[in-house]
Amino acid sequence: MKRLIKVLEKAKNISAWKINASETESCELFYVDKRLETNRATNVVDYTVTIYVDKDEQRGSATFTYYPYMDEKEIKAKIDEAVFASQFTFNKFFDIPGKEEVEIKEQETNLKKKPFNRVIKDVEKAVFKADKFKDGYLSATEIFLYKITNRVINSKGVNLVSTKYQGNIETIPSWKKKDDEVELYNMMTFSTFNPKEITKEIKEVLLLAKARAKAKHLNIKKLPQDLRIIIQDEEVEQVFNSFADDLAYGTKYHHRNHFNVGESVQGKEIKGTKLNLKMVSMCEGAANSSPVDEDGVVLKDIELIKDGVAQNMFGSYKFGYYLGIEKPTGNLPVVVVKEGKESIEEMKKKPYIRCVRFSGMQLDLDSGFIGGEVRLGFYFDGQKEIPVTGFSISGDFNKVSSEMEFSKETTNRPNYHGPKYILLKGMQII
Repeated sequence: MKRLIKVLEKAKNISAWKINASETESCELFYVDKRLETNRATNVVDYTVTIYVDKDEQRGSATFTYYPYMDEKEIKAKIDEAVFASQFTFNKFFDIPGKEEVEIKEQETNLKKKPFNRVIKDVEKAVFKADKFKDGYLSATEIFLYKITNRVINSKGVNLVSTKYQGNIETIPSWKKKDDEVELYNMMTFSTFNPKEITKEIKEVLLLAKARAKAKHLNIKKLPQDLRIIIQDEEVEQVFNSFADDLAYGTKYHHRNHFNVGESVQGKEIKGTKLNLKMVSMCEGAANSSPVDEDGVVLKDIELIKDGVAQNMFGSYKFGYYLGIEKPTGNLPVVVVKEGKESIEEMKKKPYIRCVRFSGMQLDLDSGFIGGEVRLGFYFDGQKEIPVTGFSISGDFNKVSSEMEFSKETTNRPNYHGPKYILLKGMQII
């Protein structure tokens, strides 16, 4: 990389530059049923170079991929190509981050305590410990462990290195149904190895495959009015991400925001749980935690929403610069939401439908629409819970958001920590 930096520093046709280097060390296992088909270890380094060109108080940028085998002539040719491409991207001038004398926080994880080839065998045991059903099994399993070292270098003196550890478990849980078979897909991501949690989740997804095999089409005509809807996991994260995205610098700069600082994000009268949301750099269990963003900004946590009222904004250095923010926060990776007061068992005391698998839930703040097709849910009529399928939910999020209830139970996802369940009222079932 020294050769690359040397050529960039000498280039007279660029105004600034940035290098993002990412080294990924992995250990990977691939199974069919419980039979190990492939195991491998990799070590890959990727380099992305961004060049900036200034003209008439405007700035354009373009990127190219650098390979270590390139000589100076090849690097110069790539720079010239990028300079040409940058002419089609000129916008209002924006600066890039400069050097900061701050301490970089390291991710806390037990994944770095032992070599990956030993840890991954422990992960394997935890996964297949749950695969004990007569009619249900894991038809395919892939386990990955990653050590990712990111480095950001730019022409203003930034030179920062951060490392994170991550595990992924991809499974196809299957369940036999007479002469047929039902399959689901599940991805589990973690930054700390907890064998009990892995076994628990794999068992749960196998039981979901069983439920999908037994699911009946929902008879919408016989449903009670004002039936409560419970969403969970991925869709819960999607709801909270929509609030965070609306308070991003870029959303504000492009005049696409619906909320401003000082305004309620849940309507005039909040009848449900008041939203408390932070954007943070590091959170235990959130695998995409990072102390530094892709521009080289050292990240600091910020409170976005307190008791349903917007407090601050966040976002990239570029759009923060455009808005005149003295110290832009950078792209904070993790949404953290305060849990609610009700447990999931308390939410379940009245008739409900718990939506477990969507074909894809949509949430559009412009139209206010929230909803989607539900592939698997559980309907509780007040006496028993049965698996159901073949229906959709829809509602006006501008009204629904004021009455949302958040669960006491929390969950970790790669970019999220907070309530596992949200109770929605006023939804339609179609």
